[in-house]
Amino acid sequence: MRPHEQIAEKAKEMEDAIYMALSSIDAYLGRLSELIAEQEASGEPNEMLVKRMRQFTQRGETMVKIIEDQVLAELMFCLDRLFSVKLAEEGTFI
Repeated sequence: MRPHEQIAEKAKEMEDAIYMALSSIDAYLGRLSELIAEQEASGEPNEMLVKRMRQFTQRGETMVKIIEDQVLAELMFCLDRLFSVKLAEEGTFI
């Protein structure tokens, strides 16, 4: 397998893993939101528990922001520029 094919294969695996991470974080945030709502709807919510879950929510939202703003930007470069590896294999430099 040529270098371009090997890199493309690993880039696809990386892309899949990043999107899987975003999906996992979304599920995590969704569950936190449900648990917070349950606490707030109860007659006597555990305020300390709600406070802690809100902290976890903030951290999860920060992870999403980092992935979307930084990681995906770097990934897009790697995916968009794969053609340059193929051209370099063929002796063309752009």
